[in-house]
Amino acid sequence: MRNPLLKGLLLISVCATPLVSSAQSSGEDQSTVVYEKDYFIKYDPVTLLDMLQRVPGVQAILDTSSGWQDDGSGSEYGGQQERGFGAGGDQILINNRRLSGKANNISDTLARISATTVERVEIIRGASSDLDVQSQGLVVNVIMAGGASTSSTFWKVGGSYSEDYLFSPSLEFSHNGSKGNLDYIFGLEVAQSQYIVLQSMQSYTPGDDFFQDEERRSDSLFKTLKLNGNLTYNTENGDELRLNGQFEPGKFRKHEPRTILEIDQPVLLQNWGEDQTSQNWEIGGDYTQKIDALGTWKTIFIANRDRIDKQADFVNTPGTGDVPLYRYDQYRVKKEKIVRTSLTNSITANQVLELGGEVAINNYDQIFIQDTYESGNFITFSNDDVEVEENRYELFANHTYNVTPQFVLQSTLTGEFSKISSLTIPLNGANVERSRTFSFLKPRLDIRYDFDDQNQIRATVEKRVSQLDFQNFVAEYDLLFDRLRLGNTGIVPEKSWNYNLAFEHRLAGDAGTAQIEFFYRDISDYIGRVDFTEYFDENGVAIPRGELNFTSVSGNIDKATSYGFDISSSIRLGFVGLPEAVFSVDYKYEKTDVVDQFSGENRAFKWTPEHYLTLNYRHDVTKWNLSYGGKITIASVSDDHDIDFQDRTITGNAYELFAEIKIFGDLKLILAAENLSPLQYDARTDFYTDHVRYNELSFYRDTRWDLVRKYSLHLQGTF
Repeated sequence: MRNPLLKGLLLISVCATPLVSSAQSSGEDQSTVVYEKDYFIKYDPVTLLDMLQRVPGVQAILDTSSGWQDDGSGSEYGGQQERGFGAGGDQILINNRRLSGKANNISDTLARISATTVERVEIIRGASSDLDVQSQGLVVNVIMAGGASTSSTFWKVGGSYSEDYLFSPSLEFSHNGSKGNLDYIFGLEVAQSQYIVLQSMQSYTPGDDFFQDEERRSDSLFKTLKLNGNLTYNTENGDELRLNGQFEPGKFRKHEPRTILEIDQPVLLQNWGEDQTSQNWEIGGDYTQKIDALGTWKTIFIANRDRIDKQADFVNTPGTGDVPLYRYDQYRVKKEKIVRTSLTNSITANQVLELGGEVAINNYDQIFIQDTYESGNFITFSNDDVEVEENRYELFANHTYNVTPQFVLQSTLTGEFSKISSLTIPLNGANVERSRTFSFLKPRLDIRYDFDDQNQIRATVEKRVSQLDFQNFVAEYDLLFDRLRLGNTGIVPEKSWNYNLAFEHRLAGDAGTAQIEFFYRDISDYIGRVDFTEYFDENGVAIPRGELNFTSVSGNIDKATSYGFDISSSIRLGFVGLPEAVFSVDYKYEKTDVVDQFSGENRAFKWTPEHYLTLNYRHDVTKWNLSYGGKITIASVSDDHDIDFQDRTITGNAYELFAEIKIFGDLKLILAAENLSPLQYDARTDFYTDHVRYNELSFYRDTRWDLVRKYSLHLQGTF
């Protein structure tokens, strides 16, 4: 990554002179930028997603809402598995409130809402008492039009094609509208998608002598069906009731043939296969009521269930027929029930107090059975049967103080109380029951100061407590390294103090935004791989090395830190004669540090690159009803460490392109291409004899992953 390039991009974003007029304006609150409906007329949008893609600075939020979100906890294995609602959440709200769903999430909803039903889009910077979530950055708040009886139907048909693979069709259909006080959205999506990875591995002795070549071709095929709906009812006195639901069954199939060529040995053919069925459903809703003298009462609830049933087998495939090696069956069910309620009232002309609580009941049950093939029969090698239940309660108080029109102070105190009970039924020995209770106080302080309409500074100090990822409690098979990962029910949550300081500048005339944010995280009980080897017997006598059963599992590490900065900018290119083009850049520098539990050396968090750069470009040529653009993602090296290996991976650049053109009316043709590089990873993995602590290198392996190019073509319209 070249720093001069980065500096140049930032210089352009800050110094750009706007040559564009717009319908964008500031609200009474300097922290709010309003995009009225007239602003979007020239783009002739069909859906709400079309509208948001035209607002500078929002594309990064859209990317986050449609994919994985960094919780800031630093956990290697996703320690922040979000259960419950909490004070955080989506950065895209509808009428000041989050969607009361998880599987039925906001990113799916955006493409189902007709642009004709939107009144305006608000970009809110920093703390605000009017919102359902707390955010230390931007929040997009969509205000829907009401009163008129309208309806529209959206459809999208097409599919994708990957090189050397089948065409995968997809169909989306949704109908939304208003009738009196009722707003509704109903949707259907049927899709097939494929994911292909080509993997090449060459192994060498410590003396750099080649001894093995292995090729893998992983073909994964997904088939899904989604049925979803949203209802909103507004009463005459201003109360609002919203309900939503989703049902999603699916199928997954994976086929991974392997070819292994070892010096002076015949070619070995193997195959890894997986078949999985899944089903999840979810219902949720919220109710808002204004109570005289008491304020606004809000209640949000949800219930869901997510099930997978997977079978996998690994076989040798010589010309004489398949020879089984091992297989596993995995059956997992997750269930969640949540209720969150609060009362918000203005205690003075410039102070707002919200008091409330949340209850979340979670269940996670998994049966994992691995059989090995010996002497013509399958013999059970591992039988991991785990049942987990978590009862979690929160009490919170949120106080917002508008000290001046420019200065807002928001403070929150949350008390979290939970009990996690687990029952493990091992293959041999007695059942293991464990029950633990946790209680935490989580303070948070947000400060927002507006120098003027264009410049704002924000600061946040917060204590976070991660939720435990129940997947760490149970056994799973690591396909990359062909090994069984054992679970650990003794993990405790991560705790961290998080400090953020951000400065944002909005260019005049809707020409764009530029922001820099500094962050520091001080983490305790960090979750990562730890050494669970028993080095001494029951009498305290050291066990000889040759008799040790070296074991690593997910566990807690005393201390870890993360610090860095995030620079983001989104500008219109009016200063070079392209006022309808938007260029966005997001660069994150993050320095992470934790003590490796096997080597004793300081290292970075697993798969956490120090540098991460994303470039987005979109050009709307309105006179031709044409839009086109692309995205580039660049990341620096990342590491992985375990008890007997150390891995260092270089991530290749990812390139994506798209083009959209309106043929006539609302009929739009959309073309896209992914993995144009193609995206690739190059890794050097050092394998040690039994434990890295002895520093005896057994061999090393160079691995390369290639994702094949993927093209898609869709036709969409409304009626």
